[in-house]
Amino acid sequence: MVFPMLILLFRSLTTIHVAGPQYFKPLHISGLPSFLQNPQEWELIYVPSNINVVKEIIENMKMNLNISIKVKGFYSEGEFEKYVKYDYKSQKVLAAIVFDHDFKNINDSLPLQVKYHLRFVRIQRTIQRPSPSGWKTSLLFPIYPSSGPRNPRDHDGGSPGE
Repeated sequence: MVFPMLILLFRSLTTIHVAGPQYFKPLHISGLPSFLQNPQEWELIYVPSNINVVKEIIENMKMNLNISIKVKGFYSEGEFEKYVKYDYKSQKVLAAIVFDHDFKNINDSLPLQVKYHLRFVRIQRTIQRPSPSGWKTSLLFPIYPSSGPRNPRDHDGGSPGE
């Protein structure tokens, strides 16, 4: 009898905070986020670089986003990984787009269902308050889950490291 009474007592003393609906401003995807200052310093990598349709996709993306980011291609994913591991210039790699298709020749077209991977560096590249612990991409769920957005005052949800 004492245990249920204690639970009822604690429940009556606890205030329940219900967060209302959150409304955020729409984020435009027509350019890089504002925290990536000087886009011409960053590199976008794509694999494979010897296929015409992949080159065309990357050039269209660069033209449509209207950004001055450097674009660099590699023939294979292994070549790209070597670049990231051993070349000092790879510190400015923002992301890599790896098309996962076994192209037979340079003029092959993409399949109807395109499989690709977006590969990002493990550490955060944000200028605002970088987190030393990284993105924690190996976790399926956050360590301390919340019942709402990470940062309700930030219109983009805030930095993943916060």
